[in-house]
Amino acid sequence: MLLKQLGLVRIGLLVLSILCYPMAFFADMKPEGIGIFTAYITPSVTVMLIFVLALDALMNRVFMIEREPEITAMHRTRMRADLLVLAGLIGFWFPYFRSIGAL
Repeated sequence: MLLKQLGLVRIGLLVLSILCYPMAFFADMKPEGIGIFTAYITPSVTVMLIFVLALDALMNRVFMIEREPEITAMHRTRMRADLLVLAGLIGFWFPYFRSIGAL
């Protein structure tokens, strides 16, 4: 039921975001070998995911306006999932972005 409420693409987005959580601990590796992935690619993808998750939560809120209770419940579940994963993403990556002076 949850799979049907969230949708396959949104689940892929949430899983990709969750996979970025532990990469925050390796973001300051030397950019050699796998370090290129953790030092350059993952931080930039994380910023994009933050904006996409926030936009998705906002759009779910917009789609909840003046709808039937079933539709509203589905969008509320989607919005909560987005915001929960977004909070985790920000929580894991905030120290890194603050240390490089981006915040």
